[in-house]
Amino acid sequence: MKVGVIADTHGFLHPQVPEVFQGVDRILHAGDVGGREVFQKLHLIAPVIGVRGNYDQELAGHLLPDPSLIDLDGIPTLLTHRLIAFEWSSGKEEFARAVRQFAGHPKLIIFGHTHFPVAEEVNGLYFLNPGYCGPDPLEWEPSVGILDLQEGEVSGKIISLKNRS
Repeated sequence: MKVGVIADTHGFLHPQVPEVFQGVDRILHAGDVGGREVFQKLHLIAPVIGVRGNYDQELAGHLLPDPSLIDLDGIPTLLTHRLIAFEWSSGKEEFARAVRQFAGHPKLIIFGHTHFPVAEEVNGLYFLNPGYCGPDPLEWEPSVGILDLQEGEVSGKIISLKNRS
């Protein structure tokens, strides 16, 4: 299964997202969608599962609570906007041990909020933050993530949307 991962769009869908997500089976949005228009455009690409971020009052009925545990092709996945954002930078190995205690024992953790991309395995858990994909050109370089899920294994990558041709 191929999964597109996006976060922190803040009401803006980067024009390269449809091309980069072409052929994905599902899209996960790690919060701060920022409005119905972005959510609807993503649905034209593939089915979307998202969690509420701090900018998502308008979409509350369409997004899962933050955090949410979902099954992604048989892989228990923790999808969150802010749950681990600050803890990540203060000791990811310790935090990986703490996440194991979460109900459902997730193997894949997808988060947003920091605007900083992460694609890394730590102590048997795979963490992915697709980075910032919003409208502010002075923010981090815009990016998204792609996950490849094969036979219970997870691999992921960050794709920069800056200067793509």
